[in-house]
Amino acid sequence: MFTWNFQYISKARLAKSFSQLMLDPKNGDIFIRIHTAIHLEDEAVDLARFIANIVPGAHIFGTSTSSTICWGKFFQNQCVVSVTQMTDARVKVARIPTFDSFDMPVPPDELCQKVRDAVWEDDTKLMLTFLTVRYLDVYSFVEKCNDYMPGVPMIGGIANTSEFTLKRFQNSGFIFDEYGWTDKGVIVASISGEKVESYSSCATGAQAIGQETVITDTFGTCILGIDGMDAADSFLLGIGDKIKEKPEITNLFPYVYSDAEEIPIVMRYSDNVSISEKFDESSPINAAFYAAHPDIDKYIKRSMINANHNVVPGKKIRRGFVYDRKIISDNQSLFRHIENFEKAETIFGYSCMSRSMVYSNCVKWELSIYENTNICGCITDGEITNVNGRNCFANCTFAVAVIGEEMCTQDYNPYAFSFADSLAEDNRELLEYLCDIETQFSKTKLTVSAEALRTFVRDCEMKLLYSDSGDIHNGAALNMDIQTKDYDRVCMINVFETSSMETVFSKHLINITHKNYLSNCIRFAKKKNYSIYSLGKWHLAISAPSYIVSLSEFARDMEQLQRQLFEVTEEYIAIVPMFCVLDDCTVDNLMPAYYSARVEMMQKNIQFYVRSARVDQLDEESIRERYHMVNVINYAVSHDKVIPYFQGIYDNKKKRIHHYESLMRLEDEKGTVYYPGSFLPVARSYGLLYDSISSIMIKKVFDKFRDIEDKSVSLNLSIRDIKNSEIIDYIYEFLSTAKHPENFVFEILENEDIDNYDELVKFVDRIHDYGAQIAIDDFGSGFSNLLHIARINCDYLKIDGSIVKKCCEDEKSANLIALISNWKKLSKNSFSIIAEFVENEDIQKILLDFGIDYSQGYLFSKPSPDI
Repeated sequence: MFTWNFQYISKARLAKSFSQLMLDPKNGDIFIRIHTAIHLEDEAVDLARFIANIVPGAHIFGTSTSSTICWGKFFQNQCVVSVTQMTDARVKVARIPTFDSFDMPVPPDELCQKVRDAVWEDDTKLMLTFLTVRYLDVYSFVEKCNDYMPGVPMIGGIANTSEFTLKRFQNSGFIFDEYGWTDKGVIVASISGEKVESYSSCATGAQAIGQETVITDTFGTCILGIDGMDAADSFLLGIGDKIKEKPEITNLFPYVYSDAEEIPIVMRYSDNVSISEKFDESSPINAAFYAAHPDIDKYIKRSMINANHNVVPGKKIRRGFVYDRKIISDNQSLFRHIENFEKAETIFGYSCMSRSMVYSNCVKWELSIYENTNICGCITDGEITNVNGRNCFANCTFAVAVIGEEMCTQDYNPYAFSFADSLAEDNRELLEYLCDIETQFSKTKLTVSAEALRTFVRDCEMKLLYSDSGDIHNGAALNMDIQTKDYDRVCMINVFETSSMETVFSKHLINITHKNYLSNCIRFAKKKNYSIYSLGKWHLAISAPSYIVSLSEFARDMEQLQRQLFEVTEEYIAIVPMFCVLDDCTVDNLMPAYYSARVEMMQKNIQFYVRSARVDQLDEESIRERYHMVNVINYAVSHDKVIPYFQGIYDNKKKRIHHYESLMRLEDEKGTVYYPGSFLPVARSYGLLYDSISSIMIKKVFDKFRDIEDKSVSLNLSIRDIKNSEIIDYIYEFLSTAKHPENFVFEILENEDIDNYDELVKFVDRIHDYGAQIAIDDFGSGFSNLLHIARINCDYLKIDGSIVKKCCEDEKSANLIALISNWKKLSKNSFSIIAEFVENEDIQKILLDFGIDYSQGYLFSKPSPDI
């Protein structure tokens, strides 16, 4: 069994790819899956027919979707085609109607029998199954498949489209093959064979919580009663009235069926709607529901909760909620099974639309674990998955199946489990909800219903706000205390380079050292009435409100704790914890301020630091200006408004302009011209924006000077440019064909962080090989390194303008220019010196006295778009 995945670009490209595979059904069954988020119904069928013509005999299985999954990533507005060439395994595909000739839904038992007759075999090892949203008996159908086809795991879901919304379950989505399409059917594929083995399971992140209740009354997909009371009232009792303002909150608090407590059933809350509006009275499908409720007031406006499947009275349910650490643990458990599966030749993966609404980074993160595998699938509106050997219908789930005939392993990425910060960030919406509820509690007198709500919130908090060990609060609790209790004074405590301990000390000694470190911090915090939080194994935070303790007192206490931690006996490993005291903290500025402080502490080699968390924080006006500049840059890129200006560089010996420096300008839609100081810092902070304007600038300068014989030009290059293979390859390609490569000078900023001088020297040597020249820009600023400059072997050295401008009134600046000039005389390298920002005759006189070769500034030439 071999699997290849393709992103659909064109029929021609697809045909070429298939021809290279040399697929032949004589070598084994060929299974082709198509998941498309770009094709309309007839277009999808046309694509399936095209594939059937170029791969005769292939078994084709197609669904619409809102997004596709391929190679561990998900793509919007794409179509993926997955091809599996079987060896001995057999494939059967069938597209079966889910509605009869009277447009009535086929009963689940009858549909199961049809599926069994069409594709099931005694040695079927996996069933891929997709339905459309119109068939609302999907839950019962999947349940009954366990009886009709026992022991056969299923994976799949409900086809959807990009039109999916939160406000209602969308009546869109279709399935197809080369013979046609339908939005009222099921498409199934069985993979069978004696040598075939499969494993299927899922990750949800759902945690059942609270008391078990019973669904006592339903109307189709609508739950009317829970434990005899109005279902909508009971639903709000669990999560509060904010659901009316933010319906997406329902995804965070699904119900779970008691017989499958980790499988969420997401409900949609709707307000001020009647039964008759929700369920068409003229539809024969709804006749049985109306007949079962002869006394219902079908016209009264009411609140309702609805599932995406017909709900059966008598089902036992519990409340649940979805949170980050449960998502991680579920995925770890799922991954362990997938990783240990020995015949991993093909991976199927399906994730729910509501999952990305609960946690926007969740799907990206959990797919990244499989980024180097041949996983292929799509985003669905409900999943069919297998849990503990039983098939079930679920929502908000990541379902995975792995299958194969021969021994095979995939290249997984377990390192993703070490980088789950994005999930914690997503968790903030849930925390904000809990904060709002807590605020309501403090403002209102508790009623019986509010007390029930508080119990539910407290149960959620016990899971959300405590570390895995359960005896100390976590980072989520710190954020909540900052937000709701004004805990704006925080000390971050961390022990770094703990991995090096493992190479020297035993695991037992490391563990008891950590336990001693943790217990000392907890004991000290309790003694001082401070709150303590675990942000990582060795990373702790201690916090208090500023109105309770002064900054000086808080800092003294933290210094005392640090001294205590230093005082260890031979029984423990000596550790050096770093203490960073941050004042005026908010949820938004805490971690950026901490990371910034950490860099400073490491640079200065200090272990205790006190600073305000608001330092370096942008104010509202700065933020607005920043976004304005992003728009200016985007406009300039898309409307050809990246404009090269040129400033002449004056030869002090020949008394004429020697060459020109190209300077970037941007122009907005009003014709306003922007200088580099206003847009370059913003562009550099958004790396791709910088790459765009830099490559445009280089191309325009090259085009302007390509055929000029008697004029030279210099271009500014950053270290980022030199590391950008596309830009550097373009430069090399241009110089290799340029008529006069000696007319091009590349200015490298000396004050940038250069982390690989060997790479830089290699670039400089290559430029010289092509006959072009190198200049070192802004020399003298920052921490200049003469040894590095000597290695670079430049043709020009440009003295930083901040030094040149002050040389008349500042003796130190003048002496520095003299020093650079004398160093040139002593140097074995032959290069010329250029002084920037020469604005008047007084500056020029000093430069001439020091023998500076070239002068650049307004005294001789102002930047202009023309040479």
